[in-house]
Amino acid sequence: MTDRNQTGTVQVREEIDRLDSEAFSFRDDNRAQNASMNVRAVTRAIAILRSFETRSLQTLAEVASASGLDKGTTRRLLVTMMNAGFIVQDAETQRYGLGMAIRALAANVNDHFSLRAAASPVLQALARELEVTAFLSIYDHGAAVCLERVHAPIGMVLQWWPIGGNLALNCGGAPKVLLAHQPQEEIDRVLAEAPLVPLTPKSETNPGALKKRLAQIRKQGYEFALDDVALGLAALAVPILDDRGKVVCALSISTLQPQMVAGGGKPKHLPRLLEAAEEVRKRLGFAPQQGMD
Repeated sequence: MTDRNQTGTVQVREEIDRLDSEAFSFRDDNRAQNASMNVRAVTRAIAILRSFETRSLQTLAEVASASGLDKGTTRRLLVTMMNAGFIVQDAETQRYGLGMAIRALAANVNDHFSLRAAASPVLQALARELEVTAFLSIYDHGAAVCLERVHAPIGMVLQWWPIGGNLALNCGGAPKVLLAHQPQEEIDRVLAEAPLVPLTPKSETNPGALKKRLAQIRKQGYEFALDDVALGLAALAVPILDDRGKVVCALSISTLQPQMVAGGGKPKHLPRLLEAAEEVRKRLGFAPQQGMD
């Protein structure tokens, strides 16, 4: 998949997530009224489209299971969306995927609601205050994709991981944070799909050891990576979760190790990065996390 294709898919997912989060934000007094306004066929079609968030190709049974619909209803909706160009079917495998009409719509997504628009001011503040390079990234088809990168006005400028670029999931802070918060089935699939390629001698290439590290990341809520993307560099990353606890993106900072490591090898800027992540969550319309309001 090209960077341009990835960006289009990302934008569509952002727009669908925005619509879903807006609906989720209405509380008790408005739920009955909103439900009465829903068109069932449209709601079901959206559920089918959302089922492709973590799988680019699916069988009929997989789509039906993920969307919570019976196979007959799922097939009729898939055929309808195929006729409109929103869904395509592989003639050989009979699997379904998103069609070209999705990409056409993505080109007109309102940037006001995009992750980049919400996170950019926060990234700029982090880069300026901490004299680091700040990143916004998402998980997409077994890779970490950089959506935004902001350099400090002074200090070292990191040229790796450009906007739209991919980074292996076994290297760096943000990639491991994003993988750690995927469903176990997706983690197993990614680790079984291809060998883990090292970027430096410090990169983790053992799937079993990486699984243990991912469990630790989920438990502690961040990743502090040293030397595994480039020797001498450190990266600190935290997840941004939606109101259901699903990872939306990762916020991370990186620069030379002496600027990132505190006493005992601990990350120096963790409180500030957690504060920044909560600010992005609020900009995206999510409720404050427990202990952060």
